Amino acid sequence: MRPLADYHTHTRWSHGSGTVADNLKAGAAMGLEAVGIAEHGPRLLFAGVPRRRWPQLARAVRKRPGLLFNIEANVISLEGDLDVPAEILPHLDMLLVGLHPRVTPAGLDSWWAFYGLRWLALLSRRQRHRLYDAFTLALVRCVERQRVDIVVHPGYGLPIDSRELARACARRGTLLEINCRHARACAPDIQLAAQVKEVSFVLGSDAHSPQEVGRFEAGYQLVRQLGLDRERIVNVDWRH
Repeated sequence: MRPLADYHTHTRWSHGSGTVADNLKAGAAMGLEAVGIAEHGPRLLFAGVPRRRWPQLARAVRKRPGLLFNIEANVISLEGDLDVPAEILPHLDMLLVGLHPRVTPAGLDSWWAFYGLRWLALLSRRQRHRLYDAFTLALVRCVERQRVDIVVHPGYGLPIDSRELARACARRGTLLEINCRHARACAPDIQLAAQVKEVSFVLGSDAHSPQEVGRFEAGYQLVRQLGLDRERIVNVDWRH
């Protein structure tokens, strides 16, 4: 098997340890055709790239052939809104989207869901179901409203109905990520999502250091463990 591309990597611009050039070099050593620099959107606490720095990041990525200018955007409302700077959106190669627990939400109802309801969910099964439904709907709305290329690490950090998400992704042609950094934690959600036969998957390293770029071993193991049809995974050549 040979990885073709890794669309989800991080650098010093957010909370990685290498430079964009380091990630490109590491990807070339792995034989990758493309490496995506997918830094966190600005509303992720402690790791998001501030809005004012995105044009500079875009220039740093664009001047190196083989790199893709991506973003790991945060869902910040129950309506599926994202924290992508409007001036950057038209220039992205790929829009990656994820649910993260430590974001600055938009609107009081979203603040309540991301923080208040999460605490109540620790105490009550009924509130856990409300939380599950709310975040599932937020992601589904995001996929339906936005031109999302990949939903990253589904089910990691915040609970969702991954089958319902997979149905939305199948309708919209959006890929679901098998995240190699959190493969074990995401395994139950990937297994459920795979029941929706029309949805396709992509492996992502979620690399936080150059040494992790293109390292999909945990993803390969999960694919074997779950018996996933390899033809549904778009960025691996299984013949080699």
